[in-house]
Amino acid sequence: MTELHKLKTYDINTVESFIFNEIEESIHIEFKAAGALSKTDSIKKEVSKDVSAFANSDGGIIIYGIEEKNHKAHKFSFIDGNEFTKEWLEQIISSTINRNIPGLKIFPIRKQNEIKKTIYVVQIPSSIEAPHICKDKRYYKRYNFESVAMEEYEIRELYGRRVRSKLVLDKTTLTKTKENANEEEIQYGIEVDIYNEGEKMEENYKVNVYFINSPKSMRVLQHKNKSNSLINFTRIDNNKFKASVNGFSPIYPNELLNVVRIDFTVHPMDLPQVFDNLKLEVRLYYPNGEDYLESNLGKTIKEFEEG
Repeated sequence: MTELHKLKTYDINTVESFIFNEIEESIHIEFKAAGALSKTDSIKKEVSKDVSAFANSDGGIIIYGIEEKNHKAHKFSFIDGNEFTKEWLEQIISSTINRNIPGLKIFPIRKQNEIKKTIYVVQIPSSIEAPHICKDKRYYKRYNFESVAMEEYEIRELYGRRVRSKLVLDKTTLTKTKENANEEEIQYGIEVDIYNEGEKMEENYKVNVYFINSPKSMRVLQHKNKSNSLINFTRIDNNKFKASVNGFSPIYPNELLNVVRIDFTVHPMDLPQVFDNLKLEVRLYYPNGEDYLESNLGKTIKEFEEG
């Protein structure tokens, strides 16, 4: 499952789920009531400060139109989209932050298609153009629930971000490699791809793949990936195991690489348990950061079996 601040798009159902589930603010998420948008200089400065802080840190989303309570999404506090348009918000961000933030997106959402019931989701990437300076001529970063001023050494470090690698988990793919092997097992394969969207080659990385709520009959068949690199296998407990692989090949900028291939078997009698419970977590680690994906692997297997 993609992290909430990295979704491809946002709609009314998504933001309503934030409130229903009382999603908590974090280094990646911040909620702002309607009063957080205004045409006064002080409010424009706050917008500049908050947006630049996310860009100077690990990225995230600011949702204008949701009131928080105890740092949790509490209720809607709608923006009047006639007065504060998407274009107005874009102009405030671009005119008060130096340099422009590549990849920043604003998603306008209307409750019941009413423009006076507008929510803006501002999605801010971790910027390779950092550091970004705010309207008040200071640099900010995210710290817990806040945007705080950066120290001089932190600003200097950001100047090197542009020439760093940035690895992301691109996708996981399930294949059915063999059916009813020995009339007792069904064999599947999982592949993991990672992508380097930075500007520097990276060769030091590690990928951990966790199978959660796996049946006791589930077993891994091969412990090497396509490049013959060893995959380390560890059963953590009776219903969870981990497969991990260290980087075996450099990943160059804008390159997609298949780094893990794991074949495993499931006994047909255990398929109902697999359908309902089996989860997959993938974690990527490298010197400049980490990435994470999770999915309902059991649901995917069920779709395979039901055609």
